[in-house]
Amino acid sequence: MKKLIVLPLITAVMLLTWGSVAPAHGQDTAKDDKPTFYHLIPGTYVNGWPRFTIHYPKDWVEEPHLPQEAFRARAPGPGHHPDFAVTPDSLPVPLDKVAGFWMSYFKAIDKDVTVVSDKPSQLKDGTPAREVVYQMVENGAPLHIFALGTMKGGVVVATVVGSTTKIGEDLKGILYSLQYEPGKDELVEVPPDIRAFLDKFSSDMVSHDIAKVMTCYSDRYLDSGTKKGEVERFWKQLIGSITSSEVGITDFEGTGDKAYLTGFHSVNGLRHPLGGTSIIRENGEWKWYGNQREIVP
Repeated sequence: MKKLIVLPLITAVMLLTWGSVAPAHGQDTAKDDKPTFYHLIPGTYVNGWPRFTIHYPKDWVEEPHLPQEAFRARAPGPGHHPDFAVTPDSLPVPLDKVAGFWMSYFKAIDKDVTVVSDKPSQLKDGTPAREVVYQMVENGAPLHIFALGTMKGGVVVATVVGSTTKIGEDLKGILYSLQYEPGKDELVEVPPDIRAFLDKFSSDMVSHDIAKVMTCYSDRYLDSGTKKGEVERFWKQLIGSITSSEVGITDFEGTGDKAYLTGFHSVNGLRHPLGGTSIIRENGEWKWYGNQREIVP
């Protein structure tokens, strides 16, 4: 059965980043010059924007993440638990109200989900946080969910661990290892041709012309198992709701006909993280290329 840790979607457009530049990271040790916001050293997840790191056991394996998530990993072996997921996105509620906001989505999975605990907390560096514990049922067995929410630049970063047994300090420690990196969230300039590509992508979004949008993707696009055809089907469901679109870049590294960039996608006035991704120049035109990782569920 598909894992049940699902974090909330505010509106359909909250999923847009997944279709265009969803962050996903490999499990291989870094052996090239890709930037840290793009790839993953086992045991350390780096989020592009807002920039932060989370540490987890090195033997845990990456899993295909849900559309609204930035990253998901679980312990090796059968089953889906214990696991953890990261979802940074704009939420219309303050930290002290996230428990009820998340609850509405958990109830879509299990109507008997309950809040066991809801209290203020803080990260190791003093960053305010909200700690919420839920209990629900999966396949007739209890599922314990420990969620930690923090806020950075107007974005609520929701991190969650799930386990079929009581959640101990080791699992809580994964979420509390979250550490923000200052000085990495300001806008940077990119080469004119890449800026033109990003602007065209936004313009195509607002035009609601799915054919134009898909010209922004390489036929070789692959992002954590997601291929171009799947992205097109996804966009067809959501593109009609877009009234404004703008891409802001906060980190960039170019390498000839391939470049890595991260930042945010502002859709209908709300900023959503791009995460770390790559683009490639084909026949003189830049295209979304994805992380080129095939992840087997």
